[in-house]
Order: sequence, then C-alpha cells, then structure tokens
Amino acid sequence: MLKAQIKQILGEQSDIIYLDFLIKGEKPAALIAVDGLVNLRAVGVEVVEPLTLHGITWFAAQKEESDVDKIISSILSGDAVLIIDGEERATIFDSKGFSTRGISEPGQENVIKGPKDSFIEAIRTNTALIRRRLNTPKLRFADVKLGKEAQTNAVVVYIDGIAEPEKVQEVLKRLEKVSESFIKSTSSIEEGLKDSRWSIFPQVMYTERPDKLCANIAEGKIGILVDGYPIAFIVPAVFNMLFQSGEDYSQNYAHGSYVRLLRYAGAFLSLIIPAFYVAITTFHHEMLPTNLMLAIIKSKQAVSFTTFLEVFALLVAFEILIEAGIRLPKSIGQAVSIIGGLVVGDAAVSAKLISPAIVVVIAVTGICGFVVSSGDLANSFRITRILLLISAGFAGLYGLSLGLILMMYYLCQTTSLGAPYMTAYKDGDAAIKDGLLRLPRR
Repeated sequence: MLKAQIKQILGEQSDIIYLDFLIKGEKPAALIAVDGLVNLRAVGVEVVEPLTLHGITWFAAQKEESDVDKIISSILSGDAVLIIDGEERATIFDSKGFSTRGISEPGQENVIKGPKDSFIEAIRTNTALIRRRLNTPKLRFADVKLGKEAQTNAVVVYIDGIAEPEKVQEVLKRLEKVSESFIKSTSSIEEGLKDSRWSIFPQVMYTERPDKLCANIAEGKIGILVDGYPIAFIVPAVFNMLFQSGEDYSQNYAHGSYVRLLRYAGAFLSLIIPAFYVAITTFHHEMLPTNLMLAIIKSKQAVSFTTFLEVFALLVAFEILIEAGIRLPKSIGQAVSIIGGLVVGDAAVSAKLISPAIVVVIAVTGICGFVVSSGDLANSFRITRILLLISAGFAGLYGLSLGLILMMYYLCQTTSLGAPYMTAYKDGDAAIKDGLLRLPRR
C-alpha cells in the first residue's frame, strides 16, 4: 500500500501530518504534508473540504505520481500529497507555504540608477522575478535535484535558441554529479561547475540582482538558482564579465567606459604595486629619482627589517584586518578596521617597525583592490598579489615579469564550461563596443 510505504520511510515525526478522511463520506483517503512547509489553510479549503463534501478538488496546481521517491521528495519540499485507498498513484498539490523574507534591495551590489529588487531564499519567487523581466516563450527552467540525501531543488535557466544546447546539457550533467550528501555552501555548487577544481580564479559568477542575471541570459549565458540561496550563478563566466557592472549600462557611455577602465587599472595596480616597490627599492635603485631614493633610504634608516619583510608583514596584517571587519558584527566591524589601520599603523611607524612609505604603498594597494566589482576575483587577486611579491623579493623586476607572464599563461589556458577564460566576445565588433569600453548603443 502506497501510504504504508511512505509512512515506513518517513516515520512518525512530530512535524509530518498524516490526515485520514473519507471522500464524500465513503472512500478512505489520506493527506500527507510537512507542517511549516505547506500552506495548511489552502490545502484545507481547496483540497480536504471539497473532497469530503463533494468528492472533487478545486486546487489548480496538481499532478499525479507513482514513483515513491519522487512522492517523498515532493512532501519534503513542501507539497501536500493525497493518497486514495487502493490506488497506487498519488496526487501532488503544489501548496508550499513556508515563511520567507520579502524582496528587498541588494545588500552587496549597490544600485544607483536601476531596479532595486534582489533574489530571496524562495526559488519560485526568484523564477517569477526572472519571468517578469524575460517575457518570452523561449525562456526555459530545467529542474535539478542537488545532493544525494538533501535533494535540494535547483533550476537551470536559459533561453532556448540563444544558449548553446551542448553547454546547457553539460551544466545539467555537472549538477547531477554533485556528490555531496548535503549542499552546505555555495562552493559545493561552484566546484561542481568549474572546469578546473584547483583554479584560484572564479569560473562561476554570482549575482543577487535579477536584472543582471537576465541581461546575461539574454546574451546566451546560463543561470542556476538554488532553493535556500538568495543569489544566482552564471556560467560560463569569462574574465571580462567580472569587471562589468549593471551601473555601466545605466550611466552615460562616457562615464561607464571611464569607470570600467578604472576597474582594470585599479586591479592591475593592486597586483603589482607591492611587488614593484620591493623590486625597485631592493634591486633596481637606479630606476628611481635620486631625491626620492634618498627620502626612502632616510625613512628606513631606523627600521631593522628588510623592505620585503616589511611589505609582506603589512600585507598580511591588511588581510587580517579585512577578515576581522567581515566576521565581526557590523556595528563594530568598521570601527575595528579604522582603528587597526590608523592607530596600529601609526604606532608601528613610530616604533620604527615599518617605514612610512610602506604604509602608503599598502594603503594604495588596498584601495585599488576594492574597485574590482567581483568579490571572488578580488579574493583571487589577493592571493596572486602575495605570489608576485615573493617573486619580486627573490629576483626583482625579472621575478615580477616572470610572475606576470606565468599568470597570463595560466589565465589563457583556463576555461569556464569549455569557453576560453580570456575570450571577451564571439565577434570582434561586440568586443570593441562592450569590452574595455562601453560605447554608445544605437
């Protein structure tokens, strides 16, 4: 008997409802649902009451299912399941009714001139936000289950005829291969979608803005929504995508191009400034103006450590301050960052532990790093910055040059869902109009 099978698997749990009743006072039936996940009022008014009195149901969103595993998955997802005595098929009612927070402004991706809504933890609300913007019959939502035990609901979003079919199938195949029992974090999904699990550069882009996801889907990208996460993943994610922002297209083309160039310049400077400073002051004094070199030497006279150790130690201290500011409550996180940067830095200079020039170098490096719009890419640059510093500390500008060459080689051989990481667009015209610059559109 179907009800007995389900009851044996789920057991007698305090939050699982087993409601027995008679259809039109004659035929025994049972309704199974999880309290807290299902809309009990809707089920009672539109399913149980009309079945009891009239023998029919008025609930619109329903389907029949005979596979026990799929029935149990539906129950645990928040659906109500009706089982009629003697039948081997169950009727599933899409009656999810758990509490969710309302749609609010994006928390991380600030918007000045654009839509103010963001994704929430409810996956069907998120699909509705996408459907509202992409009013096309070619929009497709492919359902996937993630995790062997948790069976977390996920949806792959794309536009039929624009997204490459083989890439869509590859995404579905990779998601189905996610081997973890439970989806503990976003990295479980990202690492399943990456071409190279050892890559430190992001191959999956995420966003909390529906308009940004829709813009990428309209260009042929593929989106992934996961139930319980207020963000969407976008693949394939190539290098230039991580420097773009929705604000680039909301502002005048000149301002959008200017800001985008600033991001590229800031990212490059944040990578090389510490390594370049160490290389110049340690190995290549002749490249500096005499007065500047004398000023640097004078500021270092009372400092016992080498320039490399100073820069390395202050970079590590800067990373610790960033992590402290993130982990602490917002009310004191900013205060800790400011106090750590000003008070501790000033005390270290006064104690002759570091030279004032090093503080300026690290401060400029940190500020330049903050202009990168992708948090994952900024984290990758933080690691790469340390590696370039070590290269410059050993071999000066030769080491820095070699480090940059190896980084570029690594980026050029990296792929995201088979797409070359350093490819901007398929045709050159689009790359010119929306590559380093954001030229005006017709």
